[in-house]
Amino acid sequence: MKAARFVGSRKVAIETVPTPVPGPGEVLLKVDYCGLCGSERPQYEEGYHQHQGHEIVATVVEGGSGVKVVPGRKAAIYLTRFCGKCEMCSRGLSTACAAYVNKDNIGWGWPGGFAEYVVAPEQNLMYLDPELTPAMGVLLLDTLGTPFHGLRRVDAKSARSAYVGGCGAVGLGTICVLKSLGVPVVYAVDKGGFRLEEAEALGAIPIDMTQTDPVEYVNAQGGVDVAVEAAGVPPSLTNCLSVVKFGGRVLGLGEQPDSFKLTVDLAARLKDFSVHRTWYFPISEFEENQRLAVGGFFRGAERLMSGVYALDDMQQAADAFYSGQAVKVLVTPDKGLIRPTR
Repeated sequence: MKAARFVGSRKVAIETVPTPVPGPGEVLLKVDYCGLCGSERPQYEEGYHQHQGHEIVATVVEGGSGVKVVPGRKAAIYLTRFCGKCEMCSRGLSTACAAYVNKDNIGWGWPGGFAEYVVAPEQNLMYLDPELTPAMGVLLLDTLGTPFHGLRRVDAKSARSAYVGGCGAVGLGTICVLKSLGVPVVYAVDKGGFRLEEAEALGAIPIDMTQTDPVEYVNAQGGVDVAVEAAGVPPSLTNCLSVVKFGGRVLGLGEQPDSFKLTVDLAARLKDFSVHRTWYFPISEFEENQRLAVGGFFRGAERLMSGVYALDDMQQAADAFYSGQAVKVLVTPDKGLIRPTR
């Protein structure tokens, strides 16, 4: 089969690799769409030993030993392996599985969706409602599913104001969820250009950090109830601590460095706020998110989809995505869906 692999120096190689064979408890699927993710930037720059891709919607082909499936059904694929038996899994909290090993995820621990076919554990399949488009199914993974989980944890629905530091795909997905929840005032912070324009189109108040100090600006308006860090850099998290109101909530979504120092000034320490850190979403939330999507809950979600490229054009897709001039970019093995949608 055909697969696209990051080989280093921001280069993509289209390779021929064996079609995977499902083992016991696994399912073989034909990839419909796979989204690029900011977490794969290091591999885009440095290379990786196998093809990646973890934001996948695919069509069931066949099951391995002991697995009964219905060929033709479409499913989104959950990112991580999980045991399904421990206390956390029994509570539906698959992201906290006691058996989880770091990076034992599709695309890292085993080959991913930048290919024609992919294999996944049967329990990782999240079957799509027939009324949900496969492209929207991809958005319900990292782009919307990840921030929605965190926003549930900080009760964002009750907030009257929010701050989002970083307007990449997850940051813009966060804004989409906040506005869909009815939060009246949402500040979006990034460097000026495409991303801030998209944030404004989603209903946020854009703040160009190269022109305006976001902390001074937001605090002059009274601060915010919820502050979300979505850039993955320590100074952005510091800003969140500075703009949150007394009794507010800070949510960390961005992938921060493995270790870093965080400076909290006296004014921030006296505000009696809470800090939450989440990553991805429990598999138990997908069904509800899908139901909401079918009902039209996610306002402006179509803006999050910047383009669809053929697998053969993976180089152009990656260059567009990692240049910061796209929100979510999908690749497909089908040759009929080519070029950016916007």
